[in-house]
Amino acid sequence: MRVIERTIDKHGQSLLVPEIEIEGWWTSLDLKEEEVIHWYADHGTSEQFHSELKTDLDIERLPSGKFDTNALVLGCSMLAYNLLRWIGQNGLCWVCVRPGATKPSAGVSKP
Repeated sequence: MRVIERTIDKHGQSLLVPEIEIEGWWTSLDLKEEEVIHWYADHGTSEQFHSELKTDLDIERLPSGKFDTNALVLGCSMLAYNLLRWIGQNGLCWVCVRPGATKPSAGVSKP
């Protein structure tokens, strides 16, 4: 459980009566309390990737009312998304420096 006491609001105004927020989590993980809170605090990163997957590949609404069809579409979409991310990340490594050049040239292929 985590308790947060706020004495200033988001606009910087001091509060006469502090706001108290209590957060609790139920989990089957065999972790210490601090570790559970740490993992939960980072859930926004996962939600960001989930949002990107849905919006970039236009799968906000799955095409079928059948679970197996939607599972196939989602699986293919995840594969395509991961391949595109991999190409984007590794494509940056293919920029080589020509002998005597001071900055990378995108038009030179990797030896």
